Amino acid sequence: MNNSLPDWNKLTNEVGTEFNDFNIIRGKEFILFGKDTWIGYFCHIDGSGGLEIGDNVTFSSGVHIYTHDSNNYRLYNRKKDKKNGTHIDRASVKIGNNVQIGANSVVLKGVTIGNNVVIGALSLVKDDIPSDSIAVGSPCKVIKKVKYDNK
Repeated sequence: MNNSLPDWNKLTNEVGTEFNDFNIIRGKEFILFGKDTWIGYFCHIDGSGGLEIGDNVTFSSGVHIYTHDSNNYRLYNRKKDKKNGTHIDRASVKIGNNVQIGANSVVLKGVTIGNNVVIGALSLVKDDIPSDSIAVGSPCKVIKKVKYDNK
């Protein structure tokens, strides 16, 4: 994956071109998709800060993945930079293998979600989620560690 951030004004939006007619993918050239990724209806997937998606990952309907935010732009009254987006803060998101993100959940910039994770519906993922976990809520918290029976 290219670690340099793209010029803000060169990011493209794709609407319904790959997974279904009803999702938006921003900055697709900065998203690394694993094998067997499914993006459900009405999802917004943002690659402007870099996004890595592992194998066997499902985004249920309405999931939003953000690799940027404009909080400090408004909070500190930054000057808008339409070309380079320096008024926007960006950080990559990493999603491991075998992950299910439930309907209408939001994943914020800078988060890492480990392998073998289920995120419950309507969750706000603002902190890292470790591998082998079930996590839910706003803010999202681990409610169960998954144990594997090696029979």
